[in-house]
Amino acid sequence: MTTAIKRLAPFDPLMLGCVLIMLASSLLMVASASMSISAVRYGDAYRIIGHWMVYVPVGLLLMWAVSRIEVDWWRSMVMPILGMALLLMLLVLIPGIGSEINGARRWYSFFGLTLQPVELVKPVIVIYMAYYMAAFPDRLKRFSTGLAPMLVVLGMAVLLLLLQPDFGSSALLVALCIAMWFVGGVPLRHLLLMMASVLPLGLAIMLAEPYRVKRLLSFADPFADSLGSGYQLVQSMIAFGTGGLHGVGLGQGVQKLFYLPEPFTDFISAVIGEELGLLGMLALILIFGLLLWRGMALARQVSDTFQRLIVVGCVTLLATTFFINLGAAMGVMPTKGMPMPLMSYGGSALFGTCILLGLIFSVQRHQPHNAHYESGRSGARR
Repeated sequence: MTTAIKRLAPFDPLMLGCVLIMLASSLLMVASASMSISAVRYGDAYRIIGHWMVYVPVGLLLMWAVSRIEVDWWRSMVMPILGMALLLMLLVLIPGIGSEINGARRWYSFFGLTLQPVELVKPVIVIYMAYYMAAFPDRLKRFSTGLAPMLVVLGMAVLLLLLQPDFGSSALLVALCIAMWFVGGVPLRHLLLMMASVLPLGLAIMLAEPYRVKRLLSFADPFADSLGSGYQLVQSMIAFGTGGLHGVGLGQGVQKLFYLPEPFTDFISAVIGEELGLLGMLALILIFGLLLWRGMALARQVSDTFQRLIVVGCVTLLATTFFINLGAAMGVMPTKGMPMPLMSYGGSALFGTCILLGLIFSVQRHQPHNAHYESGRSGARR
């Protein structure tokens, strides 16, 4: 049995296929969405897509490397990794160490490249929450020994994010932890008590900044200020409307030509909607949905609580990020600068996504071979 566990299983073909299809599609869509902007901004139409063609294989290599790490290693190293992640979040706030862009201090700059430490914190929070609930299940029955210590860790991460400021990532981490706590066995009464305290505080923080209020109002009626706070959403909606069912054709979109801000990052779904239409968007949602479904199927097959919660946390984080991005671009959620996993341009976001996928594959590849494939086949029959 020990030998079977140490021999790594091959990558789940369906999950890996979905990842590769989305990354290949991303190369096409980032090229289409960025070339005009890159030509004007840098004098080189291929600069942005050239960087992306480097980031993608590096991200895949990172995913492969994480997938090879024994899952129990994360369990044993969780506290040093958590401390290092929080330290990176703290240091980025210091002038001269962290870089300020558009009034926010969220990045480290290295040789013209930027790294956003929150993308490393997200998988670390998943690992820590999975570790605590798996290691101390008896403590979860009491608020003081169960939810409270995890709230302290989440609170430190959220506080550091709000100082950057990054309200969207803070809300994302809170939603992630609530989902993990619910699955991990935290009593419902504790979750309700915590939510009753956190939601009013979150609302107060959101309304404290005028630009957040503008985003909320523009989401409710973007055409009321179509040349101001609602401009980005209006242009995105025009792109989706222009695409119709079949789209205008790959590379033929107009909104990316300096009408739609950030067409190759946060609003790449609008470019997809315009150029590939509703059918292209449905195909993208189907592929990503298959990836999520296969991940949750793995979580149901795994017997170890720590491993199961890691998969649940990673899948939840990927799904939430995907649908927040898509919902914001389509006008069903307030506008938030959150990239679409595996599709939007951005090295930090891609590497963070690949770490999450690597953790899922790490759990999958370190299962006993026979148990993994037997459970997979029986799951397929069901």
